[in-house]
Amino acid sequence: MSFGIKRGVRFNILSESDLERIHWATLHVLEKVGVQVDSPTCRKLLKDNGCEVDEKTRIAKIPSHLVEEALAKKKTSITLAARNPKYDAKLDLNHSYMTANGNGAVTVDFETGKRRPSTKQDVANSSRIIDALNNIHIHWPMVSSTDQHPSVVHLHDFDASINNTEKHVMYETGVTLSDAKTLTEMGYAAAGGEKEYRRRPISSCLQCTYAPLQHDAGVMDASLYFAKAGVPLVFFGMPQPGATGPATLVGSLVVGNAEVLSALTMTQLSSPGAAVIYGMGNAPLDMRTTIRAGGSPEHAISSAIATELAHYYDMPSCVGVSATAKEPGDQAVLEYYTGCVGPMLAGADLMCGVGLLEDSSCLFYEQIVIDDEIVGAIGRLMRGEWVNDDTLALDAIEKVGPGKNFLTQRHTVDHMRTEFFMPNLIDRRSFDAWSQAGSKSLRDKAREKVKDILANHKVTPLESQVQKKLDDIIEKAKKPMWGGESKTH
Repeated sequence: MSFGIKRGVRFNILSESDLERIHWATLHVLEKVGVQVDSPTCRKLLKDNGCEVDEKTRIAKIPSHLVEEALAKKKTSITLAARNPKYDAKLDLNHSYMTANGNGAVTVDFETGKRRPSTKQDVANSSRIIDALNNIHIHWPMVSSTDQHPSVVHLHDFDASINNTEKHVMYETGVTLSDAKTLTEMGYAAAGGEKEYRRRPISSCLQCTYAPLQHDAGVMDASLYFAKAGVPLVFFGMPQPGATGPATLVGSLVVGNAEVLSALTMTQLSSPGAAVIYGMGNAPLDMRTTIRAGGSPEHAISSAIATELAHYYDMPSCVGVSATAKEPGDQAVLEYYTGCVGPMLAGADLMCGVGLLEDSSCLFYEQIVIDDEIVGAIGRLMRGEWVNDDTLALDAIEKVGPGKNFLTQRHTVDHMRTEFFMPNLIDRRSFDAWSQAGSKSLRDKAREKVKDILANHKVTPLESQVQKKLDDIIEKAKKPMWGGESKTH
């Protein structure tokens, strides 16, 4: 059984000519409006390659031929490797992979039900839960190790993750050059050395651009380092329609596309052939509450059309899903299903991410398990159906004939586990059977599964000498203040 969700069904929202218009509109923005680039290194890189750069405003105008050249230089085949090769995510445009959500700061304690700052143990526990689930394929440190030294919280997050899952680990905390160097050093150590890491990168970095049309100095300096070091990158645009982007979904996509393509251009100028994944997460601003409307239909549509645009560029997509619900329940299920089904059916390669509520800020352990169930159901939808001699089942029909049933047929036994979605939490029993078993809700059953995973699921640990290297790297990186360097221009 292959890893990831095999795609058989795909729908399209935009036509090829629509995508071409968005592309040409984006090139117009980059050449005529430009992007603010706060990194002096990146500004020099652009200027040396023929861009018009205003050092006072830090705005760079990028000619279309540089963007087209960057698209031609990019790496075309990307595999997000895992500690255990059976979990390798091959971004071949034919499979979809779900990631965990990341970087929340609050956990609802699994035992007491009280909200509290998240800890390194929460990162470790959520990593083990992700490792045990079939429908979440890539891990992201879901919360922050706020109980650790402030300057190395992000390093403890990576340490707890890589030690407690054999799946690929993606992070979003490489936002300064020193962060990039340290996280890369940890990745090399965990992989068994730089050579092995470059062959099989077991970690990657998601970098958010700044809407509208801005690139942070620390993020871009770190990105250039990651690219040279062989760390796969996701450039993730997040303009909010109606706030940091135009109110129209397509208009905001143009803004986000300009950010992603300009970041791609700088990366390819510095490191031709670097592995870059196209990312976008455009959730609109809810005009009644001024809260980001994660899990809205508009969020799902934006992610779906961003996927189509990524594939227009022959790039794997990474698009967002989130929920504004405050606790596991009806709203969280509705928002996550709505947010996932559109982009997954549109062929999203990576979906990030599930498991957090309150717009990606608060962790409930049981929500991870509930979202795994949602993804599994959608995965069956998007697998689709095939017509062949086996699925036509003529031999079985001839054997059974009129008026009988197919329960005892070998054909039924062969297909029952692969043809039908087998839920772990959804209860399909009669009311009497359900009530006699304790009338357990979806959340009750999710809590039971979490307890079972934490009690029984074991993850092969890193070798002791590797763990010692990681500990030493973290200790060496401690600084008096967070990050230890400025992220401004």
